[in-house]
Amino acid sequence: MAVIIVGNEKNFAALRSRLFSGRVSTAVVRDVTEAIAAANPHVDLGALTPGTVLTIPDLPKVNVSGNLSLDDTTKQALARIAEESASTLEQLVATSHGVDRDDASERNALSSVFSGTQINTNVIGRVGDKDLVTDIKALRKSVADEEKAAQARAAALEQASSGWSADLKTLQGLLG
Repeated sequence: MAVIIVGNEKNFAALRSRLFSGRVSTAVVRDVTEAIAAANPHVDLGALTPGTVLTIPDLPKVNVSGNLSLDDTTKQALARIAEESASTLEQLVATSHGVDRDDASERNALSSVFSGTQINTNVIGRVGDKDLVTDIKALRKSVADEEKAAQARAAALEQASSGWSADLKTLQGLLG
């Protein structure tokens, strides 16, 4: 069973091009009109409003393209939204990668400081400041944990981005 979402069509006659391919007899139009009216008792086919959803029963001579039929204006608007969404998604992912690179650089610099000769926990431990040694070890662990969390976030973003991109391409394909 197909669905038609009314666009700018004001009445059922205006939907003919979305229901039939080619010419059809008056008798066929009458039979289809009656069947659609029966399937949509909530709708006045003589006074359609944009956004009205019509259920189209499976009938001979009715040729609705796909399971969902949208008017050209709606298709164009949805296509623009899909294009804008894809562009925005690319920008968000690029921004996220930039932030990730900056954060990774900061973590690397911090790790270098704590693992280099500038701060040597063995020397500090011999001097006797056990609290400082504990704090430095905690900082090293924190940086390592943050690196793992950043990698997990990057992987999750990549997976979500791929899924969203695929969904947007599917939508664009449906819209033609």
